Amino acid sequence: MAQGQEVKLVAETVGISRSSLYYKRKAHGSRADRRLDGIIVEACGAKPAYGYRRVAWWMHRKQGLQVNGKRVLRVMRERGLLVTPRRTRARRKKEWSRIVAELPNQLWQTDMTKVWAGTSVGWAYLVSVIDCCTRDIVGWDLSLRCRTQEAIAAVERAVLEQMSDGSRHYELTLNTDNGTQFTSTRFLDTLSRLGITHRRTAFNRPEGNGMIERFHRSLKEEEIWLNEYRGLEEAKQSIGRWIEEYNHDRPHRALGNRTPREARAGFAQPQPLTKTEALCV
Repeated sequence: MAQGQEVKLVAETVGISRSSLYYKRKAHGSRADRRLDGIIVEACGAKPAYGYRRVAWWMHRKQGLQVNGKRVLRVMRERGLLVTPRRTRARRKKEWSRIVAELPNQLWQTDMTKVWAGTSVGWAYLVSVIDCCTRDIVGWDLSLRCRTQEAIAAVERAVLEQMSDGSRHYELTLNTDNGTQFTSTRFLDTLSRLGITHRRTAFNRPEGNGMIERFHRSLKEEEIWLNEYRGLEEAKQSIGRWIEEYNHDRPHRALGNRTPREARAGFAQPQPLTKTEALCV
């Protein structure tokens, strides 16, 4: 066409329509709203272990921004901020691995894990107790020893905070692994005195204690591995702040994106009367 050839001849030779010869490509700008990209990146920096759903929830709860999860996913994917999931094949063949708790203070789990507290003190040992119904941490203890005494301290602290009127009428069951701290005579006698039923997981089956195991993984990914403690007291303060945030400000999909304390408060609210009960009143 630039050499003066007929449009029809050129189109037939190339094998396209004549209108295509007049087409000029236009640059299309992105219709995505980029005003919140910086805020999303800052939220990812504050919570590096959060996936895109929790980042969107965090922005809505803490900053009052209603951000679509797909937008957060797009920004995190573009900036390389997505959390790499660890996929494992779960083999669940035993009924004892199923955890059913319909009310708070019905089934607890406890376990112990190591925490590096700095070169001056070395390893510290954290014992945590979780409520399987509300997912909140009801008691914990961090010390330099991993004895029965520390395991008992975490359980007694949980009982004092959650059951000020006594633990015997709750029919509470405590699930543990087969560690020596949780199978010692002193530990079992303490549970018997408190009216708590003790249940142990099967050998080499950590999924029987899965909720507390998953909590310790989240604690390490979001707190311990991101900080360098310089002593036991600093580790206690930092871990204590994170557990407080976990209980009050961290959503759980299993709880309908509520926090553990919101879930516990839901059980404390009075339930509406049925028709039969209303007529009796």
